[in-house]
Amino acid sequence: MARGLRSWLGGCLLVSALGMVPPPENVRMNSVNFKNILKWESPALPKGNLTFTAQYLSYKKFQDVCTSTRETECDFSNLSKYGDHTLRVRAELTDQHSDWVNITFCPVDDTVIGPPGMQVEALANSLHIRFLAPRTEKEHETWTMENIYNSWVYNMRYWKNGSDEKFPVTCQYDVEVLRNLQPWTTYCVQVQVFLPDWNKTGQWSEPVCEQTISDVPESPAPQQTPVLQLPPL
Repeated sequence: MARGLRSWLGGCLLVSALGMVPPPENVRMNSVNFKNILKWESPALPKGNLTFTAQYLSYKKFQDVCTSTRETECDFSNLSKYGDHTLRVRAELTDQHSDWVNITFCPVDDTVIGPPGMQVEALANSLHIRFLAPRTEKEHETWTMENIYNSWVYNMRYWKNGSDEKFPVTCQYDVEVLRNLQPWTTYCVQVQVFLPDWNKTGQWSEPVCEQTISDVPESPAPQQTPVLQLPPL
């Protein structure tokens, strides 16, 4: 706490003595499925008085995306997916401002591929699984991340519920069948995208657990002969 107070006082003295506003700190891009959110941390100043402006370079001229915002993030999802983009952000205090902090961002290289969806159906001693590619931000609802990249496979792993032993499977298509499973047993499945040409892996999905069934119909329970209980003589 004492260290934070010293940092805050130092920042205030810097502004008052030299007319300088410290720049935003820890500026980074958080991008998943081309939802591109530039984030930063406020410098050591009274945060309620600071605002921020964030821009990107377009045709040799910087364009505003967020201006005089009190938030510490800005949405750049409208950027082209291809090519390197120069982004920058600065802090502002009344009529003064900090230096710009620049970063370079290439969406198609740097975005993280989010977890796929899954549909799991239990059939005889097997699980039938359909993978659903994650959707792409700012595109038509039928447009997915699979439309962007020219190589696309699914890394899947499955395990018996409660077991630590997991079995990996590489799936070239959107449908996979796990056969010869134990009947009436709950298995869990998890999947992520892998791009071989990019050597890039996506985020794992949440596990989906489903109980298998048997291909042998259950035998009907034997009928019991009713017991006649006579009253005592």
